[in-house]
Amino acid sequence: MTRLPDPERSRAFLFGAATYRYDYFPDLPAVANNLRDLRTALTPPLGGFAARHSTVLLDPQAPLKVYESLAHHAGQATDTLLVYFAGHGFRKVNGDLQLAVTDTQYDSSRFSAFDYETLREIVDESGAANKIVILDCCFSGRAIRGMSATATALEQRTEIDGACVLVSTTDNAEALAPPGATHTLYTRELLHLLRDGVPQAGDLLSLGTLAEHLRRSPRLRGLQTPGHRFDNSTRDLALARNAAAPGATAARRAKPAPPPPRITAEEAYVARPLVFAGARHATKKELAATIRTHWRTAADRFFRNMGPEAHPSEGWSELRSWLRQFDNTRCDDVEGRIVLVDRHLTQRNLPADHKLLHLLRWLDPDGPVVYRGSPVTYESLVHICLDQCLGSGGDKRFFEELYEGPLLDILARFGALRGLRGVRKKWIAAVKEWKGQAGAAHVPTEVYVWAVSAGPGALLVALLPPKHLARVRHRLPAAARPPDPAANWYTRLLPATGGVQTPLGRLFEAQWSERAQRDGEMEAREREARRRVADATAEQRRVAAREREEQRQQAAREQRDRQLTERQEAERQRLRERERRIVREARQRPGAVALGVFRACLLTGVWFLVPALAVWLTWWYGSYEFDGARVLTLMAAVVSCSALFRLAPCAYRLGGAFRPRLREPWSWLPPGRASFTTGALLLGYGLIGGDTSLRSGDITADSDLLRTVGLGRFLDHVGRNGYATSGWTTLLSLLLLPLCAGCVLAGLHAGRAMARRWEEHPDRAPGGRARLR
Repeated sequence: MTRLPDPERSRAFLFGAATYRYDYFPDLPAVANNLRDLRTALTPPLGGFAARHSTVLLDPQAPLKVYESLAHHAGQATDTLLVYFAGHGFRKVNGDLQLAVTDTQYDSSRFSAFDYETLREIVDESGAANKIVILDCCFSGRAIRGMSATATALEQRTEIDGACVLVSTTDNAEALAPPGATHTLYTRELLHLLRDGVPQAGDLLSLGTLAEHLRRSPRLRGLQTPGHRFDNSTRDLALARNAAAPGATAARRAKPAPPPPRITAEEAYVARPLVFAGARHATKKELAATIRTHWRTAADRFFRNMGPEAHPSEGWSELRSWLRQFDNTRCDDVEGRIVLVDRHLTQRNLPADHKLLHLLRWLDPDGPVVYRGSPVTYESLVHICLDQCLGSGGDKRFFEELYEGPLLDILARFGALRGLRGVRKKWIAAVKEWKGQAGAAHVPTEVYVWAVSAGPGALLVALLPPKHLARVRHRLPAAARPPDPAANWYTRLLPATGGVQTPLGRLFEAQWSERAQRDGEMEAREREARRRVADATAEQRRVAAREREEQRQQAAREQRDRQLTERQEAERQRLRERERRIVREARQRPGAVALGVFRACLLTGVWFLVPALAVWLTWWYGSYEFDGARVLTLMAAVVSCSALFRLAPCAYRLGGAFRPRLREPWSWLPPGRASFTTGALLLGYGLIGGDTSLRSGDITADSDLLRTVGLGRFLDHVGRNGYATSGWTTLLSLLLLPLCAGCVLAGLHAGRAMARRWEEHPDRAPGGRARLR
């Protein structure tokens, strides 16, 4: 019969994360709309849950807040418990499903993510008659545009006894969360069914109807295929009234019928009771209760001295005979009894206390757990672990048995400690990784000893349900001030603890933060000292390298200079011999000396004709003063005479070897520097004094006058006019002195350079080349 949840005895808990602190999980803004709108759809007027009993938890920063809120609602629900999650989900290497909250870090997810195993445990322990879990998430959570999951893994990881589980995706499809969408695709379709209803589905929308329409939804086809699982009668449980049913707007005040009471299994009795501790025990629960109060007596009587298999002890024989009476397959776990006796109770290497614990688990698997006379709960386990971490005594033997033996797996088989299933494997792996990290971090000896002794307990606390840790959190030391600067071993080892929000991280920080501060300051000083030494050493090396390089370069230069000097000296010696031979041969010819001097005079004459011709051509076409052109011609003659003064001795020494040739410019062109200097001097004087005559008279003596009156009258005019005596002409006359000196120096330089050419290369003379061959 389809019915709505009882509003007063039902609870709805909706949580999810829309924003994430770390880049590994991208934000999902649609999750906030999912939570808000789904709560509205589940509450009146259409929904079956009371608004005051429907809670939304958006963006929880740490898993502890989720644990506390979920445990609170699960404890209050007696009719229906609905749990909804939207956000990123991911799968670790061991396949466990974990739900990401705002501060979840992927690398330390076992401390910062909400483990689905804990959710399943809380839902299982709830007293609600109906349990509904809706997951709109994925395993990977990496793609910003989608979320994926594997159907087989999902069915194995989300199964909850007696509950309805709806999942958003199967078969490796994607649970899409498109950017900019108001809702995720799966929740959007669920809201559509709750708001608009399903035609011809009756007055109430059952979970079975919703699941089938979600699976066949055309809007999800090709994108994802939702999955579901129903236990018991949860298929017929309704979440809301059908808005598409006839008369859906009419008020419905009829209260749904209360759910039937839960059926409990009948206790099984035996024909021959077992006498123990002064009492007769006819049922398994009776013997279990006596064992809890007389643990040591039971261990001694039944298992401490069992005797050999051929001659068992009396106590073990009585117990085994009594156990054989539970052979009714309709109400007794016959196969479990056989496994209990053959695998556990008769195992020689198993301690007596462990055997008794196996017996207690078979007798009353859902009853209180006791070991060696002390109750065992999640909270007691947390206390024992903290005692080992804080060094405050406690049951060290019990903790050693947890770590070194199979005790933790035995305890996990009790219904009250179902959450311990698979914990030992994770714990051993975490301890191994922790010890490896502590060894690789090169921590001080006392820190490593503490890590080895206190680490296992703190790591086990982190794997236990956090709601029990919350009750004893006051035993953890207060948060310490983070060291600044921190020692290298501290910064390397702290991330391995999972962060300061974990029990191990809190203990590690409180225990060693001051030491890390001192070591960090010492390391900083040592680094600074090493840096200074390294800088000084590097500077010394650079200076030494520069000195070596300079010495090497100096040696190379000296060697090159020596080699060059030697080559030059050898070349000069060779040339001297060649020159002497050429000159000697040239001077032996008749008239060779006079011919060489004549060629030198002719060469300097050519040098004179070029500037003189340039001067008179510019005078003729430029029409400047005749006196200026005459002075420039005189200065060109001074340059040529000065050059001849240096060149004539060379021609005399070379004799016939001094023979300029037109095809060999080196033999007749004047040096470039001397030519440039001469041109600059003549041009400078021409610009300054070219238009100022040294003569008086009214007629200007220039080329224009020559063209006008002819050569005779022009020369007569120049001859008849005297020199002017003005101040300007006096200054201009004084300017002739430096001009004449410059022309003399330029001519001397030109003659000396030309003489050096011939003296250094007499073999380049035409006659000398032929003879040298």
